[in-house]
Amino acid sequence: MSKNNFSALKKTCLLFFLSLALIFLPGCVKIKSDPSVATGPLGVYKSENASANWQAKNALLNAEGKPLNINNVSVSRIIMDPSDFKALYLATEQGLFYSYTAAESWQHLPDFGSYPINDIAVDYFNKCNIFAVAGQSIYRSQDCLRTWKTVYFDSRPDLQITDVEIENFGSKRVYAGTNKGEVLKSTDFGDTWQTIKRLNNPVKQILIDKDDTRIIYIATETAGIFKTTDTGLTWSDEKPETDINQSLNKFYDSKIYRYLVQDKTRKNSLISASKYGLLKTNDGGMTWESIELITPERGANIYSLAIDSKNSNIIYYGTDTTLYKSTDGGKNWATQKSPTGGIINFLLIDPEDTNIIYLGAKAIKK
Repeated sequence: MSKNNFSALKKTCLLFFLSLALIFLPGCVKIKSDPSVATGPLGVYKSENASANWQAKNALLNAEGKPLNINNVSVSRIIMDPSDFKALYLATEQGLFYSYTAAESWQHLPDFGSYPINDIAVDYFNKCNIFAVAGQSIYRSQDCLRTWKTVYFDSRPDLQITDVEIENFGSKRVYAGTNKGEVLKSTDFGDTWQTIKRLNNPVKQILIDKDDTRIIYIATETAGIFKTTDTGLTWSDEKPETDINQSLNKFYDSKIYRYLVQDKTRKNSLISASKYGLLKTNDGGMTWESIELITPERGANIYSLAIDSKNSNIIYYGTDTTLYKSTDGGKNWATQKSPTGGIINFLLIDPEDTNIIYLGAKAIKK
């Protein structure tokens, strides 16, 4: 899209936002079903009783008052504003959606149309500072989605920016990853970028340590996990004694990524979901131990993972058909049929009220 058309579309839609605060967006979005994927309700589901029951939360606001929804939207990630737990953002294969009502209704951001959004990050200190990554570009808004600026672009046509993360220490450091294995870093909140690591394997997730933002974990598609303790100056794979993957190698297929999550109740504790299954570390990745699952090793395709932020004995993970829950740290598991016809692709627990869980569904490719 041209820059002029981009700006004109933004201004048009924003006039509606200002004048019709709680009514519906204009018909800027057209959600189409992809004939190459399985049909069934997708979008977002919400539980308010720790997964006992689920409700679809797919209402889409629109100017005409028509009963639109996001039932056919494939959700890649759900991002919560760290300063406002009712503010949610969806990175989807059909564009960027947001809700300020804890998913009771959604609005579509017209700026990106139906172009796939790979990730979104919200500033811990200023909720109006938001990054979005799509295709070869990193975009930044500093006025609560009203306008966007391209702050990074890579001309390689087969490149994808896969992840973006803002640290919560106030140093203006932002990190991003690519499907070419590059780890990008900005120290001026996105104005300039440098490549701080080349991994030769797609970067799937960047996890910044909750207790020390100098510590960063990079999860790759098939090469395991890499770690820095000094914001990217040195890396774990540079010395055998600090290489996280030495311990992962003991578990077959454990370096094939699914998801990585940090235990909020203790330091240096993480759970990794991989093709192997679930592995846990309590020493920042130096040693890992298996969490026994109902299914045999490598017996389930795990797509999502979450740990209760107040009680780390409560763990959830999702597959293409089933939601699993443990209340004793993984010793025992209860199963529940997926509420969606798609993959349970993302799980997000409200950090204030951990009975509230959001589930993002994604289409199953035929």
